[in-house]
Amino acid sequence: MSNNILYIWDSDYPWDVRAEKICQSLVRHGFESHIAARNLKKRPCYEKIDGIHVHRIRNWDSSKLNYALSFPAFFSPVWKSFINTIVRKHNIRLIIVRDLPLVPLGISCGRKFRIPCIFDMAEDYVAMIRDIWNARKFQGLNLVVRNPYLAKLVERYSLKNADHILVVVDEAVDVVVRGGGSADKVTVVSNTPELDKINQAVSANLNFPELEKIWKQFSAIYVGGIQMGRGIQTVLDAIPQIIREIPDFLFVVVGDGYATPYFKQLVKKRNLDEYVEWIGWVGHDRIYNYIKACKVGIIPHLVTDHVNTTIPNKIFDYMALGLPVVATDAAPMKRVLEKEKCGVVFESNNPMRLYQAIVELKNKATDLGKNGICAIRSKYNWSLDEKRLIRLLNKLIK
Repeated sequence: MSNNILYIWDSDYPWDVRAEKICQSLVRHGFESHIAARNLKKRPCYEKIDGIHVHRIRNWDSSKLNYALSFPAFFSPVWKSFINTIVRKHNIRLIIVRDLPLVPLGISCGRKFRIPCIFDMAEDYVAMIRDIWNARKFQGLNLVVRNPYLAKLVERYSLKNADHILVVVDEAVDVVVRGGGSADKVTVVSNTPELDKINQAVSANLNFPELEKIWKQFSAIYVGGIQMGRGIQTVLDAIPQIIREIPDFLFVVVGDGYATPYFKQLVKKRNLDEYVEWIGWVGHDRIYNYIKACKVGIIPHLVTDHVNTTIPNKIFDYMALGLPVVATDAAPMKRVLEKEKCGVVFESNNPMRLYQAIVELKNKATDLGKNGICAIRSKYNWSLDEKRLIRLLNKLIK
């Protein structure tokens, strides 16, 4: 009997770090791993990448038509036909659906073919789109489909009817229960790093010209999306105070997003150009080089219901490479940093508290970085999360 598993991902693949880790884990443990993905970039409808069978929705000549017809909505006939075809053709035994929009279709397909469907709730989707909705960043089809009121109804159906639910932090279990799901069908599979990749990064040579400035200064790094809710503004507001105490301070920003032009203009207006290094988007394999070259890892995310029920990959990446972490007081990050004694927590959206935290780290000899490394090697690594995942899959397929 086959042990083929389908992971449904509502965006283009590659690339997504969580989708890749899960699907590569399946391959390592003898499963046949399939991904169903969107195809806005008009790649081949099928290819095999690192042992993973990647199936993409067919593309249309018109980019607008391609966007509309492949839009990941729970009622999409295109996605329904696409998923059903893959399950039937490849004798899929279990479905994992990443994020809320396509979970009802996964549940429907699972019932049709009498196979389990897992909801991979990597974040509180309803809280996330509520934040985006309030910031008025949705337009067009997103404005109609991705609204928090409709999403709440879809969430309640999904949490009640999925055969199992994956979450990334303990705090998200409460979201499942409040939404009508059952705590006994929840498994925590977190956003932890793979130790072999961390070991490669630790042993890598940092003799790259673009890293020289970063390496020589007291550099604090931010990795991720450049959006208003990520708290970049808090760091920029704190810089004038920080540089009075730390003249060689450098804020290194690795990533991109819709708010990048706004923040770059703000930096220029405040004459802070020499204190901010804009790296832009880089491949994940190069991110570790930039982290390793810095002295502090920053996570300034503004605290919301969404941020309180998920945890970013970067907290573990910073810890793994020995950087003390300065993060806002979101519940999961506060819990990890205080328990493992590997960083400092500051009040969300408070530049003065951020300034004080960074100066404290600069002036105080601590073992925060070493504590972070120990915590990653002992408890916050993918090999442990992978074991929980594989144990669950074997149980459900049997």
